[in-house]
Amino acid sequence: MSKFAKNFMTFLKEADDTRDMERQAMEASLDDGTNPEDFDIDMTPDVNAHVDQVSKQAADAMSRKNQQMIDELQSWIDKTSEFLAFLNSEDPNSIQSRLAAAEPDTVMDKMKQSQQTKISRVAADLAMLHQNLLGFMSQTANSRYKYVIFPISFGISLLQMGAGHFW
Repeated sequence: MSKFAKNFMTFLKEADDTRDMERQAMEASLDDGTNPEDFDIDMTPDVNAHVDQVSKQAADAMSRKNQQMIDELQSWIDKTSEFLAFLNSEDPNSIQSRLAAAEPDTVMDKMKQSQQTKISRVAADLAMLHQNLLGFMSQTANSRYKYVIFPISFGISLLQMGAGHFW
């Protein structure tokens, strides 16, 4: 036996002796007729109950955190959708519609000539981001996005690389 093991065994024996002396002192201090076993408590922890409780608390905390993230992701989806509609949609108030309807020889007409392609490119990139966000949302338990396919933007990216920007 190593020196450490001998010291440890000595410590354990002394701890047992100390406990025995404390027990004897406690029993001697009791009133006559008092059962010392009434003061004994079960020191064996119910590990399973504690683990179950901690596991449930951890699962609840993760669930709340995930719900916060899902809510934040949903707000991003809503905002990108709203901005995409403002930028490039059939709505007569969208930037692209306003530029397309610009009267000749006006500031809007000059902007249309130089900026429509850029706006279309930004709108296409924003639409891909929007689809990616929808793809991530589809991985959550939200049934509204159940059939959104994440790789759709990847396919669009491949088409763009093969044919150049078609927007």
